[in-house]
Amino acid sequence: MAARGSAGLLLCVGLLLAMPALAATPADRDACAASADKPDLGGAACDRIIGDAGEPVAERIKALKNRGRGAFNKKDYDRAIADYGEAIKLGPKDASAFAHRCEAYESKEDHAAAIADCSEAIRIDPKYGWARNNRGVAWYGLHDYDAALADHSEAIRLDSGDIWAYARRGMAWTEKGEFDRAVADLTEAVTINPKYAFGFGQRGQALFRKRLITKKGGWVLAIADYSEAIKLDPGLLWLYSSRGVAYSNDRQYDLAVNDCSEVVRREPKNPAGYNCRGVALEGFKDYGHAISDYDRSIGIDPKNGVAYWNRGNARMMQRRTDDAIRDYDQAIAINPKDFNAFNSRGKAFVAKRDSNRAIEDFTQAIEVSPSYVEAYNNRGLSHEVQGRRAEAIADFRKAQSIDPDDPVSKQQLRVFGF
Repeated sequence: MAARGSAGLLLCVGLLLAMPALAATPADRDACAASADKPDLGGAACDRIIGDAGEPVAERIKALKNRGRGAFNKKDYDRAIADYGEAIKLGPKDASAFAHRCEAYESKEDHAAAIADCSEAIRIDPKYGWARNNRGVAWYGLHDYDAALADHSEAIRLDSGDIWAYARRGMAWTEKGEFDRAVADLTEAVTINPKYAFGFGQRGQALFRKRLITKKGGWVLAIADYSEAIKLDPGLLWLYSSRGVAYSNDRQYDLAVNDCSEVVRREPKNPAGYNCRGVALEGFKDYGHAISDYDRSIGIDPKNGVAYWNRGNARMMQRRTDDAIRDYDQAIAINPKDFNAFNSRGKAFVAKRDSNRAIEDFTQAIEVSPSYVEAYNNRGLSHEVQGRRAEAIADFRKAQSIDPDDPVSKQQLRVFGF
């Protein structure tokens, strides 16, 4: 009896294994289409469509892309890349699959893979503005701002109402030190959509950098844009850390600590929160705790060049010049176009009485950011130390041409009799 029962059980198992997978139903298509935004609700429906060999290829491609989008929205980028890859195998001419895989690669900071996929999407569909923008983001990640500008400009040519293209082009202009052009693009973005929090936040960044580099404008303008962005979208934590640093530069250190600590409270592994708070603590001349916060920021994100730069500045205040130079070296290795790090390392070499290396670094800072008033002044002072009168005067005059109210260049030109 037992033997016959076992045989019957094995027969049932064999029949179950031989049964085909459940076929997809028309309702599955609707559920799968909605799964891009709600993957937990429609994921099973996508699975059934993908697994049903009887489904039209076009429907299976759609399901793979929807499931990939759902994985992307959950930040499961590897799964998203895999699904888009399967969609590409079924439809090698599907520009959308390439563009979305490009976006997933870029989210993993695999810029080269992202550029390759977006380039293929553009080859398939030269009028695909979204792929142009995604490739522009990847170029930006590689610090190739000219290539980024070209892609975002083409996206704008294709669609003059593309607010993301204006915002991203504005970001590229900011990195090139073309702050007025950056502000113009970002103003266009928030004019098209007055509720575009990202646009206001990035305009705040452009205004912040303009004040930092050219000494023109004011921290208050940047703070106002950050505040408007926070009002529109309180969930964007980078706005709090950005406003916190602006508050620090405006010497409103208590408000800065509040903003930075809010980031740390909401997201304890957010490196920007610690970096931001470190800057505020430097304002209170609490360099030891500032360095501890920079250490935390770097520990979370070892590629955080800004935190290395800030830690170098704090170490300079402690007169630990060699340690500071090592931090500036690291910041420059992470971002070879970090003009702040070049300028700060130049000042460290001045402290070591190495004017030649200081001038090299100030020159690098100026090449990357031609409107950098402080770098011109610093180079002019180093030329002056070396007795190079003509070169020093030229640098101070250039600083004055950028900012006629700059007190350093104005005073130095008076010293020279101008």
